[in-house]
Amino acid sequence: MTGLEIAFFTLLGACFGSFIAAMAWRLPRGVTVWGRSACPACGHVLGVADLLPVLSFLLSRGRCRHCGGRVAALYPLVEAATALLWLACALWSVDPVEALLRAWLGTALLFLALVDAQWHYLPDAGVALAGLAGLLWLGWQDAPSLWADHLTAVGLYGGLALALRLLVSRWKGREALGLGDVKLMAVAGLWLGLAGLPPFLILSGGAGICHLLAARRWGGAEGEEAGDIIAFGPALCLALFVLVLAGPLL
Repeated sequence: MTGLEIAFFTLLGACFGSFIAAMAWRLPRGVTVWGRSACPACGHVLGVADLLPVLSFLLSRGRCRHCGGRVAALYPLVEAATALLWLACALWSVDPVEALLRAWLGTALLFLALVDAQWHYLPDAGVALAGLAGLLWLGWQDAPSLWADHLTAVGLYGGLALALRLLVSRWKGREALGLGDVKLMAVAGLWLGLAGLPPFLILSGGAGICHLLAARRWGGAEGEEAGDIIAFGPALCLALFVLVLAGPLL
C-alpha cells in the first residue's frame, strides 16, 4: 500500500471503531442497531460534526454540544484503538485483501471483547462476522489443501472448548465457559489451523490468567472481586488477533 492508501485505511478503521463502540452499547441493552446515533442524556440526534472519530470528542471536550452531558471516554478510545488495529493490518500485510480481512476480523474481535468484558456474553452476530471473514480469507488463499486442515481445526478447537465447558461446569456445579466462548474457539480454528492450537492455548490461557489476577487484585464487574465471574472472551480475542497478525512469523 502507498502512504495515502494506508492513511485512508487507518481513517476507515476509526470510522468502524465509532460504529462498534455504539453497537457495543446498544446491542446488550436491546436498542435497535439501525437507528441514528443520539445523545444518551438528551436524546438529540447527532449530526456529522458530532460523529467525527476522536476529533469530535476532543473539540467538544467530551461533552454533548446540545445538553452539555458527558460523553463516555470509551468512544474515542475504541475509535483510536480500531484505527491503530487497521494501521497494523495495513503495515503487516503485503496483500490489500489480506489486510482488509484481518482488519475485519480484528474489528469483530474488539467488538466481542468490549461486550464480553462488560456483559459476560459474546453476541452471535460478532462471532459470525469473525467466522465469515475467516471463510473469505481461506477462499483467498492459493492453497486448496488449507481447507481440510482448517476445517478439521474448527472441530478440534470447538470440541476442546465444549469438553472443557462440560468438565468445569460439572466440577463447579454451575455453568462455566459460555457457549459463545466455544463458538469463538471454533472460529479461531478456522483462522489458525491445526498448527495454531498450541500457541493459541498458551497465549489465551496466559492472557486469561493475567485477567483473573488483575480482577482479584483490583476488582472489576460484579462478582469478579472474588474471581467468581471472569470474562474469558477478551483473552480469546487477543490471542486470535495476535496470532493471525503474526502468522507469517510462525
